[in-house]
Amino acid sequence: MSDNILWYLEKFNLFEKLGMSCLSELGKKSSMVKYKKSDAIFIPDELQKNIFFLKKGKVKVSTYNKEGEELIKTILKPGEMFGKLPYSPGSEDNDYAFAMEECTVCFMPSDEFEKLIQTDAGLSAEVMKFVGMRLQKLERRVERLSFKDSKSRLIEMILDFKEDFGKRVGDEYFIEQTLSHKEIASLIATSRQTVTKLLNELREKELIDFNRKKLIIRDYKGLKAELVYKVM
Repeated sequence: MSDNILWYLEKFNLFEKLGMSCLSELGKKSSMVKYKKSDAIFIPDELQKNIFFLKKGKVKVSTYNKEGEELIKTILKPGEMFGKLPYSPGSEDNDYAFAMEECTVCFMPSDEFEKLIQTDAGLSAEVMKFVGMRLQKLERRVERLSFKDSKSRLIEMILDFKEDFGKRVGDEYFIEQTLSHKEIASLIATSRQTVTKLLNELREKELIDFNRKKLIIRDYKGLKAELVYKVM
């Protein structure tokens, strides 16, 4: 077992309450892999094989419609578990996962993870809690896409990214930009042209600024004040 893998699992939020014996078992059965930007971490045919834990970088989880258009479901941050999750309703069956930048991922066989869950009540409870939180996040996303206008969806996405990836510098928040306007459009279910138009409007109001490498929230309170909830 790699000491590096065990150290990482100790730092992982999902496992921080577990005893050393359970962590050691996880470490023995885990492997660590580095991915380059745009590498596929898994595709649907491989989804059932492993459970994944993101150590470093950002991961995009997507599916595709009948026309072959990408539908981005979520962007994962370090510390998250992904793949075919235990206790989940099976909504991941057609998912793809891609590295959005250089990523380091721990993974272990799904059947081995299931065995550990069955024998360790603490691990089982933490996984159930994690999956419950993931489902709540999915429900909020469905509500957002169903009932809110494009502007509100975009602003809430920016605010979510601020919580997950933002770094505060003075009164501003810096978010490393890894999404194209097309990918943002896929994430909030609108057109690329609408995303470009709305981002430019927010920049003209000096609420945000952006380029290919980063997005800056210049006026956090002002940006939140722009939220307009309209029934679609």
